[in-house]
Amino acid sequence: MELILRKNEAEINESVAKGLLIIFSCIFLIVSLCWIGIFDIQVSMTIIILGVSIITLIIPSILILKVHIYHTVIKYYIIAALAVMAGAAYALFTFQAVMVFVVPTLIAAFYLDKKLLYYSGGLTIGALLTSHIITGFYMFLPWLEPFAGMEDILRYGALPRCLQYCGCFVLILFMMDKYRKMFLQALPDKNSKTVCEAEVEERKEYEALLGELTERERSVFILMISGYTNMQIADKLCLSNGTVKNYISVIYEKIGTKERNALILKYSRFSKESD
Repeated sequence: MELILRKNEAEINESVAKGLLIIFSCIFLIVSLCWIGIFDIQVSMTIIILGVSIITLIIPSILILKVHIYHTVIKYYIIAALAVMAGAAYALFTFQAVMVFVVPTLIAAFYLDKKLLYYSGGLTIGALLTSHIITGFYMFLPWLEPFAGMEDILRYGALPRCLQYCGCFVLILFMMDKYRKMFLQALPDKNSKTVCEAEVEERKEYEALLGELTERERSVFILMISGYTNMQIADKLCLSNGTVKNYISVIYEKIGTKERNALILKYSRFSKESD
């Protein structure tokens, strides 16, 4: 299980980066509607939120999709950036955007990594409390804040919202655990065979699969089961991303499955022999 997660982490990073661009597009749309007078939000606030979103959403996407940084620490940077983004939106719009705090935790859940999920939870609580403390000194929209004084703001504003978030966090954690268990149950069962018999059988299957593929398809397949993402495969083989997707579609059709993670788990140990 952990082997699959490590090999598939770069692909998850790419999917998350594309998701960040979608979030930025939504923010830009809202800001644009504010500028043309559809929403009544101060221009200075829209400029601040747009600047924060560029730093926290666009920069991580560029690092992943353009610079091709795949270090393990990148996922922690993404979650930290999202927590800052959520805190900024929460403070600027005076607590009307409380649900944005669920976004970093939802993104963290994609990695199926409990350590990362708890990291997102701690950052989110910290960002939520920090937002309330900041607005305790300065209200961006004071007519929307019913509480006055730091004690009341923390007791009646921050604490209930922290509890609401904790409820969402527990639900997301529960769902992630269930998915991990379902994923493990879906993996091939080798208990009925000895390790040696299973490996011999899988090696034969692997060699048969390679025999059905063309030379270029074989190169793509070996990189794929080695844990490379489509973008990494394209860079390594000097192909376009669309061409790689077409090759992978043909490979899936020939071998009769689209379960990439299962293929990685089953055949990755043979990939070095065919490199």
